[in-house]
Amino acid sequence: MRISLDTTITYQNLLDSTNRITQHIGGTRSGKTYAILQYLLTEGLKNKSDITIVRKTFPSLKRSVMKDWKDILMRLDIWDEGKWNGSDKQYTLQSGTTITFLNTDNPDKLRGVKSDILFIDEASEIDPESYFQLSIRTSKQIILAFNPTISPYHWLRQMEECDRYTTNYKDNPFLPKEMILAIEDLKDKSPKKWLIYGKGEYAPNERAVYAFEIVEGYEGEFVGFGLDWGWNDKMSMVAIYKNGEYLYIEELIYESQMTMSDLIKRLKGIGVEREEIWCDSSEPRSIEELYRAGFNAKAVKKGPDSVRFGISILQNWKLCVPKTSQNLINEIYGYQYGEDKGGYVTDTPEGGLDHLLDAMRYVAMMKLSIKSQAKGKYQIAFK
Repeated sequence: MRISLDTTITYQNLLDSTNRITQHIGGTRSGKTYAILQYLLTEGLKNKSDITIVRKTFPSLKRSVMKDWKDILMRLDIWDEGKWNGSDKQYTLQSGTTITFLNTDNPDKLRGVKSDILFIDEASEIDPESYFQLSIRTSKQIILAFNPTISPYHWLRQMEECDRYTTNYKDNPFLPKEMILAIEDLKDKSPKKWLIYGKGEYAPNERAVYAFEIVEGYEGEFVGFGLDWGWNDKMSMVAIYKNGEYLYIEELIYESQMTMSDLIKRLKGIGVEREEIWCDSSEPRSIEELYRAGFNAKAVKKGPDSVRFGISILQNWKLCVPKTSQNLINEIYGYQYGEDKGGYVTDTPEGGLDHLLDAMRYVAMMKLSIKSQAKGKYQIAFK
């Protein structure tokens, strides 16, 4: 079979690399994902192999790489509906190569995967454990693609044995003029977005809510546990310790679709006994279940403007995060104040990736405010 491809420099980067792992860091519309899929097609046609294509969730998998894969094959007039297994999300090429599309929402799926070539699209969304499980089951090549929106402490930026390639919209000769103008419009509207999505470069977070430092280890007085409920979002739990002016925050739980029995088992496994667990008050039933299971679970009292109140307490401390708390590091690095329509920074943080930060804030409000620390202390004056 002979096929003719119109592709971008990312395809050539893959051919040139001699490293097992390549990182493809790109701004918006750089064409990196499409070119990687073209590369996987040609590799799969040349040699029978098992290729796995991964994204974090199935909806994102379906609307991106699965859609692009079918588009590439249809443009080449080689798509065969009979070779698509919808149940297993698997396509078989004429060479016998299998292309399996996989999402990482269910960690149990990862332990049965065996690949010759692994491609993780939007790899910055994948947690280190999922990557580890996939990588140890890949015999040959690993391809990682993502936008440069991650913190300097993210596991992808800490990776040493890999080749890194950066691309942007100028590396995509097939981009319509209207899209080029929209991207270049970011130069004046948002310098940070221009750096990330226009130039494909990492940008400092000048709107960060918290200043913090990464530490190897720590010791201090235990303050409390914080717990933020989640199902599709992450169930998130932190432990907080204080030592002088320093506050140490450690990530303990960060996991989707945890049942109450899963949570109770995890709490026992990490040695939680009768210490206070400050929980989001939105789920009183869950708090009661934890309490009946023997844990000292308590609802956080949220007053008006509680988010800003909790932030203001934490900003009075020097925050330290162990380097092992990777998800907390990513959240705290990316947590930033919003902008109004005129581009001015507001005093209201942007929501989203802040589950561990919410748990951290619960402890601060209930244990570190001036009022809470003065609780039980009295001054009596005598004449």
